Amino acid sequence: MKKLLSLLLLAAAPAAFATPAACPEAGEQLTEYLASAKQRIVHEGEVRVEFEVDSDGRPRLLAMTGSRLYRAPVRTAMQALECRGGTPQRYILNIRFADYVPSSVAAAPTQAGQTPPISPR
Repeated sequence: MKKLLSLLLLAAAPAAFATPAACPEAGEQLTEYLASAKQRIVHEGEVRVEFEVDSDGRPRLLAMTGSRLYRAPVRTAMQALECRGGTPQRYILNIRFADYVPSSVAAAPTQAGQTPPISPR
């Protein structure tokens, strides 16, 4: 019985240490895929996405909340995401669509009575 138990544990061990399914370039890919949507829609917004990457590396959208204007472009971008297979994993992303403010403008000190610079739209 003890020998059978150790064989069963060895058979189960590789699954416990398997590499999780992931999308290592998700940030860069989503930025690229969604840039035109931000330019087209113009408004700021935020979308929360919950998705799972299956063992073959295919992302599957589970839930999405937030700005309705951006939901269709986010759904399309999620389908185009290039992921790596492994043990299925669930992820949650908060995607914020905002105007870019250069760090030099954002960090510029203001003197009393002056209004901070506003980035153009």
